[in-house]
Amino acid sequence: MESRILIINADDMGYTRGINDAIIRCATHGVLRSTTLMANGAAFEHAVSLLRKVENLGVGIHLVLTDLKPVGNPRDLGGLVTEGGRLPRGPSGLMAAMARGDVPKQALYRELSLQVEKVLDHGIRPTHLDSHKHVHAIPRVRDLVFQVAARYGILWIRNPFDTTGSLWEVSAGFKSRGLLDILSRWGEAGLARVLSPHFSHSIRRAGLRTPRRFYGSALMGRWDLQTARRVFRALPAGVSEWMVHPGDVDEDLIRIRSSLLNQRERERDLLLSPVLRRFLAEQSIHCKSFGDDLA
Repeated sequence: MESRILIINADDMGYTRGINDAIIRCATHGVLRSTTLMANGAAFEHAVSLLRKVENLGVGIHLVLTDLKPVGNPRDLGGLVTEGGRLPRGPSGLMAAMARGDVPKQALYRELSLQVEKVLDHGIRPTHLDSHKHVHAIPRVRDLVFQVAARYGILWIRNPFDTTGSLWEVSAGFKSRGLLDILSRWGEAGLARVLSPHFSHSIRRAGLRTPRRFYGSALMGRWDLQTARRVFRALPAGVSEWMVHPGDVDEDLIRIRSSLLNQRERERDLLLSPVLRRFLAEQSIHCKSFGDDLA
């Protein structure tokens, strides 16, 4: 019988020192085995210094095409960079810039490549790729990410489409949230069910691999022990990924106005919880990284 493998991946390594510190604690003392590093994060160098001290943490790359400053020269990126020298505001800003024809495909490819090369230059061999705010779900970006992965020999790519699909799954535990928010989350999960097969077909055609199931978006901001038990008790066989955002809330995180603040500390505590560790063991769920043997 095929094993149940869960890759718990902490996004945003390198964003702030507080996030870096929390991720390392969750890897050292908790169930975390995977993270993705932002090459253009303000705390990138601090992240690299911490990663050199841990051995059981797979490190991928959190590709960034929104919100932060690019790794490459802004003058080479055309309309991809705003007047303030930053990448577009969110996925909608990125798509608007592409729709205007302001962003040459080669400029996008170069920026993505430079982010990978920066990580490689710091002695880190990336286990996989994902993207900030899931911009690699955009077909044009997706194809470039696949090309970058092939160029640098990176086999695994995140499946960005959440498989937490039923209205019951999304609404359970959301008593404090309004109906519109619940329906919005459910709509996103429904969109995932429509787009996910095409993504999976495209990734197989590119000779790359992606987990069968992805969890994290539909319940973002609401993960706790009860929710984790409810979702992962029914985890299917094969490789699945759970996206998490642990962090210590510090002044830097407050200043950048992250959409996740206190939830980062709740997820940090959840990943450090011995109760969660026991639950996963009782369910015969194996926590691994993309760099492990996933057979």
